[in-house]
Amino acid sequence: MMFEAQALYAVVQYDGAGRQDVRQVVAPFPDRGAAATFAVDNEMRHFTVRPMVLAAPPAPPVIPAPRRPT
Repeated sequence: MMFEAQALYAVVQYDGAGRQDVRQVVAPFPDRGAAATFAVDNEMRHFTVRPMVLAAPPAPPVIPAPRRPT
């Protein structure tokens, strides 16, 4: 018998409505409903529910070094 990998979900909370800066990621949840219920029960704002594989980038973002004045 073959088993399918079960998708797990995460709550991604953003700093503001612009959805650019991630404040925190809370995981794992067995389904979207459980993740959304957790976020609402904990009064989280500006959040989305995503599969865990899409919840955070695979590598940290590259931040360029500041330029030195010439």
